[in-house]
Amino acid sequence: MDMTKKDMEPIVKNYYLALEEGKIFGRKCTDCGHIEFPPYLCCNECGCLDTEWVELNDMRGYITQVLPTVGAFGDPDFRKQHGDYWAIGIRIDGMDHFCSSLIHIDPERYDEFDKRIDREQVWVKPVIIQDEDVKVVVWELEDDADPFKKIPDPSTLMLVGAPDESGEPAEESKAAAADIDPSTDPIAQSVLECAADAYGVDISTLTMATDIREDLSNESMKMIVMISEIEDELDVTIEIQEASLLNTLADFVLKVKEKM
Repeated sequence: MDMTKKDMEPIVKNYYLALEEGKIFGRKCTDCGHIEFPPYLCCNECGCLDTEWVELNDMRGYITQVLPTVGAFGDPDFRKQHGDYWAIGIRIDGMDHFCSSLIHIDPERYDEFDKRIDREQVWVKPVIIQDEDVKVVVWELEDDADPFKKIPDPSTLMLVGAPDESGEPAEESKAAAADIDPSTDPIAQSVLECAADAYGVDISTLTMATDIREDLSNESMKMIVMISEIEDELDVTIEIQEASLLNTLADFVLKVKEKM
């Protein structure tokens, strides 16, 4: 029997409906007992198509690997809404290894945490959060007293896509964009050319006020290509972590001048 999109739709729909009610479900094989999470139509262990729903709110797993999500590799909107996070691999007995996000962490202690998971099993538990228009499952450290756990201050977070109080770009970026004229500034012109090439757009559509994420693309590789071209063209080095704090092309111009 071949799986089709029609077969999968009820699985996906019921999974997200359950999340809205605060319940996490997977699919358990009635033959070998293997659990699929996120839920699949069939068993990845034995191939059996006879699976049933099983509630997983109480599941616990340990971290197999951890990766930082700074700069171009992160999701700025997710970070604004939920705070800093890392990408992790999770192992749970009786289930396939899978990847997810670890929230409520101290981003400054990544190196320490990476060494810790090599020494010991660090356990995590699932958390249901609201992300844009759907609820999703992410993870946090099981021990609330864990020294690596850091709950963000709600006042520092914001709704996805929410503007600042004025509803306009930050004043600093606006001022920078207004003060830089690419027609008389060769560095600004070079940055425009690198951005146009990396993002595949006509340079005439770009200005110093262009926001690379909102006006162009949030694809990490395009941003990396742009940074690489700027570095080659202008003989500077811009770290990914630094680039994650830059929004407009004017911000990149100022960063290049700072480096030079």
